[in-house]
Amino acid sequence: MLRLSSNLTLFLKLFLPVFWTTVMIGATLVIWFAPEHYFGGVPLQSLRWAILFVLLTGLAVFWLLCWPLKRVETDGEAIYVSNYFKTARYDLRQDVAGFSETRWLLLKVCTVELRGAGTFGRRMRFVASRKQYDLFRREYAGAVQFD
Repeated sequence: MLRLSSNLTLFLKLFLPVFWTTVMIGATLVIWFAPEHYFGGVPLQSLRWAILFVLLTGLAVFWLLCWPLKRVETDGEAIYVSNYFKTARYDLRQDVAGFSETRWLLLKVCTVELRGAGTFGRRMRFVASRKQYDLFRREYAGAVQFD
């Protein structure tokens, strides 16, 4: 079994959003519900709205960028796509239309496009493991379309 996605996927999909959200919700609750004399009598109205804005913006960013990430593996005949709760199997030659890749900061983010709708939709994104994904590209260059 060849793992195409990076181990960083688990960190970006689960650990970072859960940890950051827990800390920010705690800070937001403290700032909204603690008396002002705990903060030296400083007026907190602007800070309360600012931290709420940061919390909601962070949640939106995690929802749009991190939550769609999947773990992708292959055995040469099929790819296995997982969201860490359930796994779907797609035949490499029949179901997969192609792979595309983009750079985002220091990460290589790849997209698997299916010919039809799958369990996780038609397009699934993952953070590629550089060595494993390049090995996969070399071995299966004729079988699957790469952009």
